[in-house]
Amino acid sequence: MTMAPTRSTSRAQTDPPDRSDHTAGDGPDADSASSEAFDTPTDTPTDTLTDVPTDPAASGDDDVPRAGLRGVRTWRPTPRLLWAVTAVLLLAAVAVTATLGRSAWQAQRAADARDTALAAGRQIAVNFVTMNAATFDADTKRVLAESTGSFQKEYAATLAQLKPVVTANKTVSTVERAEASLVSGDDDSARVIVGVVAPTSNASTPKAEKKTYRLRLDLVKVGDSWKVSSLDFVS
Repeated sequence: MTMAPTRSTSRAQTDPPDRSDHTAGDGPDADSASSEAFDTPTDTPTDTLTDVPTDPAASGDDDVPRAGLRGVRTWRPTPRLLWAVTAVLLLAAVAVTATLGRSAWQAQRAADARDTALAAGRQIAVNFVTMNAATFDADTKRVLAESTGSFQKEYAATLAQLKPVVTANKTVSTVERAEASLVSGDDDSARVIVGVVAPTSNASTPKAEKKTYRLRLDLVKVGDSWKVSSLDFVS
């Protein structure tokens, strides 16, 4: 008995393979999946992204702008500019010091001139009132040396008449107290008022009597000395 070969066997041997079994690996989706598999590294450490500092202040670099000022550069003066500003400030300080020093010097000079004029006026008034018959020439010579101008001429003219009277009466006039005040004054002139208490005795009054005088003296600066140019008795 002869068996005929089955058709299914020959069909299985001659039919091409079914391409549906490979579509999953040959289509566009398969290509994308393959590219993604190659593009994405699977062995890259994920902790390398955490090493970048996010806080500029924590890095310790002063040149990096702080949070909220990102992109703004802080202005810093250059050494040349600092030296220029320092030089200007020093010059200004020197100018102010010089001005204040000159003002202080002028004020002190004016104060010294007033004090000197006041002391000179007081002493001239004391010398004018002081008189002794035994030392008349020396007393009056001292007053002449401290006077100038019209007063010096007038005083010198009276001495010829005054000396015999003082000598005959044995007049003695001394100064017990003298107080002076400055009315006005500057570097070259001054007016002084001097009050004097002068015990005075003579031949008819042996016991000294205190007399009070009030004198006004106009002073002028002659060289380095103050001299009286006018002297009057005032009430």
